[in-house]
Amino acid sequence: MELFTALIAVFICIIIVLIVAAVVRYAVDSSKTSRKLDLLMKEVHDLRTEVRRLQHTKQQDSKHIIDEKV
Repeated sequence: MELFTALIAVFICIIIVLIVAAVVRYAVDSSKTSRKLDLLMKEVHDLRTEVRRLQHTKQQDSKHIIDEKV
């Protein structure tokens, strides 16, 4: 009888954990946090690309200036 009671208690605990996990997952999905994070990561990537491009053109411009002075 004690084994049966323990199994029921474990089963109820597992169900409670699954319900809590589902509620948390729904809350995260409904807050659209993952979409906002994806958008932020894309913007950071685009900014890094633009900064690299600007630095590259700046280096090329400085090379030309040195060549013209010499």
